[in-house]
Amino acid sequence: MTVLFRIGTIIFSIHQPRYSIFKLFDTIFLLAAGRCVYHGPANSILPYFASIGLTCEEHNNPADFILDITQGDRSIRNSAVINEKDPDQQQDDLARVLSDTYMKSAIFAEVRQQVNSPTNGITIVRHAKDVRMIAGSSNSRWEEIFYVSQRTLRNVYRNPALVSMQTIVTVFFAVLVGLIYLKIDRSEDEGVKNRVGAIFFIVMNQVFSNLSAIELFLKERVLFIHENAGGYYHVSTYFIAKLMCDLVPVRIIPSVLFSIIVYFMIGFQQLAEKFFIFLFCIFMSTLSGCALCFFASASVEVFGKSNVLIS
Repeated sequence: MTVLFRIGTIIFSIHQPRYSIFKLFDTIFLLAAGRCVYHGPANSILPYFASIGLTCEEHNNPADFILDITQGDRSIRNSAVINEKDPDQQQDDLARVLSDTYMKSAIFAEVRQQVNSPTNGITIVRHAKDVRMIAGSSNSRWEEIFYVSQRTLRNVYRNPALVSMQTIVTVFFAVLVGLIYLKIDRSEDEGVKNRVGAIFFIVMNQVFSNLSAIELFLKERVLFIHENAGGYYHVSTYFIAKLMCDLVPVRIIPSVLFSIIVYFMIGFQQLAEKFFIFLFCIFMSTLSGCALCFFASASVEVFGKSNVLIS
């Protein structure tokens, strides 16, 4: 059997809206007892019902008036559209009559013409499993990365406290470690031990300072599963977007500041190539810590469990 699917997402629903909110909608899809009784422009819904004998009173809320129609209010039952019948069947009969009337209207003919248009984004498929393929075939991989990265960057900028706190804490620990190992000696006995201890604390700080990455994926788990199952983007797309837009501003920039402060306060080799080797090791430690956090948050659904696991 051929089934018609329209790829879309319910963004939100409003219960008992005010008329000022109702006017903001462009299109209305109205159901009564599981039947479509109207689907078309929002500004045409009142004239349509007036044309079939259901007129909204002057001071009545149009949203409440529409709800009365779908629920079979008695004042509507006594109209010319529906006759008085068995109370158990009144609402079903009302929905059936309203649906049949809508199917014969010019608005329905216009909507059906749009549905049959090959450029409207609606595709006929034979199996529900093909929906994912159709949903994911409209965009290239680069377009997926662009839009997911754009959303990730916006989420980062909307939470400036995380970026600022990450930077402040990183600078604080960099100064603290630098003061503990300030200008340590270069001897082969105590100096080597001190440098090994400094490197140990530096690596531990970089790993544990990225524990905030656990909560990141836990918050987006449901959204990611829904969008990936719907075929909006691939897993690799989500990973690349997170790698570029979350790790760089939130993790890499503080790591660079940490490296600059610690390296010169401790007094490691004052050579450019040695500094960049140190910076690369700090970067890889940060990346490894974030990878472990992502692994824990992807494996466990509870924040407390993932926190204990990653520690």
